[in-house]
Amino acid sequence: MNQYILLNPGPACTTDAVKKAMLKVGDVCPREVETGDLMEEISNRIKSALCSKPDDYETILLASSGTGAVESVISSLPEYARVLNIVNGSYGQRIDNMLEVYDIDSKTLNFNEGVIDISKVEEELKNANYSSFTHISVIHCETTTGVINNIHEISELAMKYGCELIVDAMSSAFAYPIDVYHDEIEFLCCSSNKLVQGMAGIGIVLAKRTSLEKCKARTVYLDLKSQADYFTKTRQMRFTPPVQILSALVVALRELEIEGIENRYKRYQKLNLMIRSKMETLGFKPLIDKENNSIVITSFVEPERFDFEKFHAYLKDRGFVIYPGKVSKGKTFRLSNIGDIKEEDIIIFLNYVESYCKENC
Repeated sequence: MNQYILLNPGPACTTDAVKKAMLKVGDVCPREVETGDLMEEISNRIKSALCSKPDDYETILLASSGTGAVESVISSLPEYARVLNIVNGSYGQRIDNMLEVYDIDSKTLNFNEGVIDISKVEEELKNANYSSFTHISVIHCETTTGVINNIHEISELAMKYGCELIVDAMSSAFAYPIDVYHDEIEFLCCSSNKLVQGMAGIGIVLAKRTSLEKCKARTVYLDLKSQADYFTKTRQMRFTPPVQILSALVVALRELEIEGIENRYKRYQKLNLMIRSKMETLGFKPLIDKENNSIVITSFVEPERFDFEKFHAYLKDRGFVIYPGKVSKGKTFRLSNIGDIKEEDIIIFLNYVESYCKENC
């Protein structure tokens, strides 16, 4: 099997120990006590990494993608919920779609694919026309563009106007310093891959217990409160868990504890700056300014007469996988720097990019 350095925004490259964890499991019954022990360790490690007051929160694990975790929250909101959905990319639009499908009262504040104007968010909250909002939903790192949104400012507004905060942290949790208790985040959604550096397949929700008690089920599989209650009683998922993926996740979480979130942030930041600086030198313009760009993914505007498919194939032939752009206007491509990636990997990659440019640009 070919081994690639993945410079896409997830799934990410994993360590050998994470990959081997899946092979060590073998054939198991997922309802045995060992699986309960495994999920309990995962739950506790996630709370330890993301919450300074873990007793106030529950970790809910779902056999799903990260989108499944977000949809479990949206589909479980109380009957009376009225959501202000802050959108500045396709993943915020995905939440819009969920709110529409479940017929949940909501309003979209759309910044297209730019930076969120916090003053406009407050203006919307202040001037809510027929009833106050109960919830605010926002993407922390919008991987459509790579922009990082200021959830601390949004959290302050949520507290000021009495709203519960829903954060999609797929591309920020486990590297950015997040504390759901300190930031008054009622629901934080992430997954078993990306920045935690595990394998894809587990959707994760960190939910405040008082908020869980108010949830309403609109689905069977994604019923957030029922899953939380079931795990408390049995230390099991309600439906069949992917034990091999869980086994990889617990190893990834142990590795995270060794590296530390602060050090992971610094490592990603350094790799990101290496990529951004060299790409700019080679004539590629970043879509988002440095101040508002995340440390994990950067979108670059395609130059005139640039052939992304040819560029992608050239790099893949040399062991690197990159991602096309997703913005609605204009052509872009994305370079991510998450996972088990080292400086020497990025140096080799950038040398290939430079060689490509000399031959084709």
